[in-house]
Amino acid sequence: MECAYRRRGNSGKPVVLIHGFGVSSFQYREQLSALSKNNKVYALDLVGFGKSDQPDLEYCMEFWRDQVVDFVDNVVGEPAVLVGNSIGSLTAIHAAAKKPECTTGIVLLNCAGGMNNKVKRMPGDFDGFGWQYKAVIPIFNVVLAIIDFVLKTPVAKPLFDNVRNEESVRNALKGVYKDSSRVDDALVQSICTAAEREGAFGAFVRILTGPPGPRPEELMPNVKCPMLILWGDNDTITPPDFPLGQYFMKLPDNRPNTTLKVFEGEGHCLQDDNPGAVNPVIKEWVAAL
Repeated sequence: MECAYRRRGNSGKPVVLIHGFGVSSFQYREQLSALSKNNKVYALDLVGFGKSDQPDLEYCMEFWRDQVVDFVDNVVGEPAVLVGNSIGSLTAIHAAAKKPECTTGIVLLNCAGGMNNKVKRMPGDFDGFGWQYKAVIPIFNVVLAIIDFVLKTPVAKPLFDNVRNEESVRNALKGVYKDSSRVDDALVQSICTAAEREGAFGAFVRILTGPPGPRPEELMPNVKCPMLILWGDNDTITPPDFPLGQYFMKLPDNRPNTTLKVFEGEGHCLQDDNPGAVNPVIKEWVAAL
């Protein structure tokens, strides 16, 4: 199985960049150049995305976990700093939990709670929240069940075709990015090109309908390395005031070697949305390891 990746830099600490859902290593375009001045930087495409293979298989977080562990073992050849955004963050946690010796530290950028929106509910998730939030949960679960059903019917293909065109992709990105100028033609084309590949539709359906996998909270006891948590406080996908976000906001108080920095006004893809603010923080933290 082919795993595409980009590499920059010939010396220093190895750093592996892991992207989020629907995008590719291209979204780390600014980190590749900035971090490679002092580090060996690798940005991989998770299988199913970008230029990596898009096989017809059952996708799950454990599959991507093993991809990252194998990549570190066989390509990098030494323990690396794992940097992830969204499901890339969750993949980094999975890898560090399964094989602690593969990583010297992890950087989480707006970590996801699962492979898709069918995120596992944890006891006490909405304790302290108003009745309005709790009342919406059953409705949300029904909506997810309907989406899951529709994606397994012939209707799914026309829906996929409708969302993978340039206009739809651009509009979706502008709904996530704070700085709309960062949603340029190169970024949009990188996503559309991958979505036009033969296996893209199958991968899309299997990822959205597959098991969400364990929550970060369940994996964290097995993660021993230093951790840097970066979060945009205007993230509408993993809001900092929702249960998962609240867990990470409080984590530095309950875990050693854990640093948190919240970026005011930033959203879910802050590494590409505002690299000028994010890159120096990552560079300084990696240098201090």
